[in-house]
Amino acid sequence: LGDAARLSGDTARARVLYEEALRMCAANWFSVGEIVRVLIGLGRTAAAEGKAGDAREWFRQAAVAAEDSASVLELAEAAEALASVAEMPERAAVLLGAGAGLRGAPAREDPDVARTEEALRARLSPEAYTAAFERGVRLRAAAVEEGRGEAGERRVAAG
Repeated sequence: LGDAARLSGDTARARVLYEEALRMCAANWFSVGEIVRVLIGLGRTAAAEGKAGDAREWFRQAAVAAEDSASVLELAEAAEALASVAEMPERAAVLLGAGAGLRGAPAREDPDVARTEEALRARLSPEAYTAAFERGVRLRAAAVEEGRGEAGERRVAAG
């Protein structure tokens, strides 16, 4: 329901729905995938409200949570979400490529991923976009770790 509200432009309602879902995740057992999608939803809502810093933090939390998943799909979703708020377009294309590499194919059917890709293609030359995207496909999980920034640095330091 949060996705439907967000995609229709009702970010206030989306935020309420995602926050309620997050509370339910804490009170009940939910899969890692469900938790990751709620965190990404909160991040996408923050981004739609012009709060890129908040969005990055939600996406980083999603990437950390995704590490506990048996599936690479959650890492792919986190990489694609991080791409949407990356400050450098080349970095964003690398993250989209990482998502595609983890997933096995680009997620062009996802309206958020399609919008991110379209925005990046408008900002980068075709050659620059393709080179960065392909670099991400090769990097895959390493690109997600790098994209997480401080959260990744803390994990490496603790490991």
